[in-house]
Amino acid sequence: MRILFILVIAVLVFLVGLYFFSRKLLYFPVSITPERLAYITARIPGVEEIQIPVEKKVVLHGWFLQKDLAGLPTIFYFGGNAEEVSLNLEDYAAKISANVVLVNYRGYGLSTGSPAEDLLKSDALAIYDHMAERFGLDPARCAAWGRSLGSSIAAHLVLERDLGRQILTCPFDSIQNVAAGYYPSWLVNLVLQDRHRTIDFSPRITSPTLVLAAADDEVIAFSHTQKLYDSLTCPKQLVPIPGAGHNTISAFPAYFEAVNTFLQKDPSHMPLGLPE
Repeated sequence: MRILFILVIAVLVFLVGLYFFSRKLLYFPVSITPERLAYITARIPGVEEIQIPVEKKVVLHGWFLQKDLAGLPTIFYFGGNAEEVSLNLEDYAAKISANVVLVNYRGYGLSTGSPAEDLLKSDALAIYDHMAERFGLDPARCAAWGRSLGSSIAAHLVLERDLGRQILTCPFDSIQNVAAGYYPSWLVNLVLQDRHRTIDFSPRITSPTLVLAAADDEVIAFSHTQKLYDSLTCPKQLVPIPGAGHNTISAFPAYFEAVNTFLQKDPSHMPLGLPE
């Protein structure tokens, strides 16, 4: 009886440890070097470094790529779980017909704090509110763009601030369901703190949406992207990128072509999703 009791306690301690460690398995903060910062300032035109205080001891750091506020839409970009967002600046400066706001998550780059689902989602609202007030942005002329983990953050922002458009790269129905494809579902349900269940609110999004899928995604099975896409009841378009993997999708010319076409497209020409 004593051995059984010890085993039960050991299992409980193990599961509790996994619960508190689960965020370490989901978020992989990436730093930025002084050399990279200097390069951005010196070599990428139209980029402004920005800092946005969100709490007493938390300041978010990123960049505003300003091209033409009056004539072009403004995109708010949210990266993947191991992405330092400044690495997109060169491509976005050269290949995207839009102004772009890119801010690193808490703990990433020079942003302070530690990432957690509820905090990242509240930060997204704070980033938009700060920039909208400073530059007088019209939400109808703004878009949220999320890649992988960032797709859930972007979708939350679009819903809460009724932005004009949404772009989702390699999105998923929920991190909970994705993780259950790698680990026993009972274990995932017990220990996962941050579940990023986009599927719970995606049917309420009304903003026209572009979903970009990697045809050979080795991280997020296409079935998770399809479920999220099917749940959308707004005008929507799904664009698979042939030959692309989860981390290589942005290397394909078709990727940026699809984004620019979507930003210029009349939503009335997009199919309207129907409730299940």
